[in-house]
Amino acid sequence: MDSDEQVLWLRWRQARTPDVRDALIVHYSPWARQVARDVFMRVYLMRDAWHDCVQNALMGLMEAIERFDPDRGVAFQPFARLRVRGAVFDGLRVLRNVHLELGYDAAHRSALAKDRAESLHEEGYEDPLEAFIATTVGLGIGFLLDMQSMPSHMQSADAYAALEKAELSAAVSESLDQLAERERAIVVLHYYHQLSFVDIAEQLGVTKGRISQLHKRALENLRCRLRERVMTEC
Repeated sequence: MDSDEQVLWLRWRQARTPDVRDALIVHYSPWARQVARDVFMRVYLMRDAWHDCVQNALMGLMEAIERFDPDRGVAFQPFARLRVRGAVFDGLRVLRNVHLELGYDAAHRSALAKDRAESLHEEGYEDPLEAFIATTVGLGIGFLLDMQSMPSHMQSADAYAALEKAELSAAVSESLDQLAERERAIVVLHYYHQLSFVDIAEQLGVTKGRISQLHKRALENLRCRLRERVMTEC
């Protein structure tokens, strides 16, 4: 267990507050997504199941955090793996029995897209073109996050394209790590675990409007950090 983990678990042991729990969720989220990916790649024929896999992995992660006792001398990830995997498998079993013609997955993606568009729409711009550009750039950053969150089914035949994608993914990850804790939590929950703004608001104990504001600010900060990175490398 590294020093950051030790500090987080110490804070959790001293005060089981929502902000500490959220910090633990963000810290272990990449690992939980990897567990979800391992399950998803085994059921690749259910291609629309990825969003459900990452959401259920998050639920399993949250349950594991609530139940874990660091004083027992057991590492967290081995303890949590069965719960996270179990949550993903349980969700897939339920999904398998749902009639696909109900269109839930498409409706869910549409709701997420609406959240993002409303968040990024800027009424303060006097110039409609500037407002359009700001919204479009923000949606582009969101698209990068979506690309990063999705597992690849195949290795790219183009080695250069694969390297370029890996470098872009690393740039996004490093820029994400530089965000404020709450902004980073919102990006992780929305793009990597496909939670709507309403669900995130309930999770963090704030209003949907506040989540929308923080989401917009987070993408603006990501854009600035990515731009700074490009300028530095040029």
